[in-house]
Amino acid sequence: MQKLERIDSSLWAVLEKVFGVLCSLKLAILIILALTCGLATATVLESLYDTPTAQFWVYKARWFEWNLILLGMNIFCVAMSRIPWRLRHIPFLLAHLGILLLLAGSWVTQRFGLDGNLRVSEGDTESAVELDQSSLIAVSDQRVYSMVIPWVPPGVKFSPIATSSRSFPVNLTVDQWISHADSEVSFLPRPVEEPAQKLGALRVRVTGGPMKISQEIWLWEGAPQWREVQAGPARFFLSRQKLADDGRPGPWLGFEIRKGEIVYAAKSSAGKWVRGVLTEKAGIAGMEIHPGWKGDVVLSVEQWIPDAKVQVDYRPSRIQYGAQAPSSAIHVVGSQGESVWLGLGERAVLHTGNSEVTLGYFPKRVVLPFSLRLDRFQVDHDPGTVRAAAYSSQVTVLGSGGDKKATISMNEPLEMNGFSIYQASYEEGDPRPVTSIFSVNQDPGRGLKYFGSLLIVLGSVLLFASKYKKSTATRSQARPAQSYDPIVEVSV
Repeated sequence: MQKLERIDSSLWAVLEKVFGVLCSLKLAILIILALTCGLATATVLESLYDTPTAQFWVYKARWFEWNLILLGMNIFCVAMSRIPWRLRHIPFLLAHLGILLLLAGSWVTQRFGLDGNLRVSEGDTESAVELDQSSLIAVSDQRVYSMVIPWVPPGVKFSPIATSSRSFPVNLTVDQWISHADSEVSFLPRPVEEPAQKLGALRVRVTGGPMKISQEIWLWEGAPQWREVQAGPARFFLSRQKLADDGRPGPWLGFEIRKGEIVYAAKSSAGKWVRGVLTEKAGIAGMEIHPGWKGDVVLSVEQWIPDAKVQVDYRPSRIQYGAQAPSSAIHVVGSQGESVWLGLGERAVLHTGNSEVTLGYFPKRVVLPFSLRLDRFQVDHDPGTVRAAAYSSQVTVLGSGGDKKATISMNEPLEMNGFSIYQASYEEGDPRPVTSIFSVNQDPGRGLKYFGSLLIVLGSVLLFASKYKKSTATRSQARPAQSYDPIVEVSV
């Protein structure tokens, strides 16, 4: 029994020490200093780099969250240390309760809130909000699996993510991540075990011309943007159809794929024609073509692949920060070593043994309980300039409660079903912009934050009022009493 009493007393002594540390002024000063330094650092990072970088290092970092938790514990313990509470403690308790509610509201918003973008063009209807998170999506055995890929700023080591789990049973590994990536497209011979329609690919190098250029060009049958390529004033195309003059002026050079050979025809800006044949027997790669263009342009065939598949690789972009930086890319490896690069918004098919997995890398999306149709986008410019002075969107909200017309401008958001929709930006267009970008925000902790702020203000006002009343009473007591002396009055 005595042993239990000793354990209880020692445990109680430890708890008292912990409670004393949590409600100490020194801890409060350290927390406030840490938060101040963190906010200052975030401000500098956001001005030098961008918002995601500041969020990674400060706002969404674990150390910042723990500082806020410690702040809440410190405020709570300080309030509890005043027990038993008196009437004079009311301003103090209101202010501390307000801070706790403010922290709780911020946590609720961060955990359950929504903050994303909605892009809508005139005449279109959208309801999917894109968040600042990205997801890897896999389709296997007619089932869809999704996993969030955390954002990592440039220069920070990325930890590989293995996807084999109950929620994502497809055996994949995301081993590389590039926060801002540029694509590099190349073409490789298609393996025999991958049956598909034969698609030829031709790599040529253009040298000479008035500017003495040296440029490499890929032509591929598999996609329209690769079947015809524009390089400066010249046009190049590759097809299996018979070459014919389409009436367009030169210079252009066309390649016609035939069995065992490639026929080419070139037309100069002066209308001069040059024709020839490249045979596989003589060797297509390494042949030179003189199309007769200005500046003694020479085309050398660098590579010919009769059956090619496209391969897209990614490398870090030269622009790593700011609004001009490109989107991210990931490298996914299959169970047997197969791999593929995916840029944000891209799909690919990964062959894993005898099966196929369709992969996609997209921004995480949340579907709103209503849809937004953009009827008209209006932008006003400063007089005599192309600088936008104000812009607004005339929209129709489509929902179960019926259609509703509304105007969303820079200073007038639309409040709908707990969502706030702001006019954030727009996409340039010719002759005028027709695509509007909205910022969609849902703040479930807003009520707690507003009420907490009100309590802080009320507590501060009551505290200053009580201090003023106390100081007034103290001055009144300290002032000496004035007595009436008739002798002094007579003498005066």
